[in-house]
Amino acid sequence: MYSVREIYSLREEGKYQEAFITARSWLEISPNDEELQAAMAWVLYDMIKVANQEKNAEQFEELYSVFVEYIPLEADKLQLAACRILLIEIERLLNLQQFDKIDRLLLLIKPLQYHPEKERPKAFYQLLEIAVANSQFLPNFLTFIRIWRLSNLQPQHYQSYGDSMSLAERVHWLVGQHLYEHKEENQEIIKAYVKQLDLLLERCPQFGYIRELRKKLSLI
Repeated sequence: MYSVREIYSLREEGKYQEAFITARSWLEISPNDEELQAAMAWVLYDMIKVANQEKNAEQFEELYSVFVEYIPLEADKLQLAACRILLIEIERLLNLQQFDKIDRLLLLIKPLQYHPEKERPKAFYQLLEIAVANSQFLPNFLTFIRIWRLSNLQPQHYQSYGDSMSLAERVHWLVGQHLYEHKEENQEIIKAYVKQLDLLLERCPQFGYIRELRKKLSLI
């Protein structure tokens, strides 16, 4: 398609603004064209990389929120690129301890849709690890976990080493702690979560912290 070739040519020339305007014009004519959507997404990705390089967090967030809406369903390369560039920006903000910005950025993964039979990109799991390690600074931690979905945890995430909690045990424990801290407004959710913990303990009876958490939550 000529319109798509035109967009990619402008992109290769580094004319991102012109490529963006061209893509937007064609999408107004054919809004459901996945090739055009992908072309627009790649243009936005280039603009996002520039925002990251220029350390412009506000522009990064604005562009990224638009970028993820244009990624076609199960577009593997774009999904991978989306996770990687988000991880790079969040790691940069983490060094600056700008947790308010990290808190907002983590929620922007919501529109990403992966192939149901393929494992998520490595960066997808690294985002979870960052959220878990800094959950006390992230007001939207529970919202992020709902978006991320604990069903995406892989068998290796349930393996613990020595006395330290596995990633799966730690994230389930943190979710329970957050719910407990606001137990008055989460009573129905807590009841459902206790059942989820029962299933987890059937699978991993060695999770002692989860057993203690389940006991505490069941008393509410």
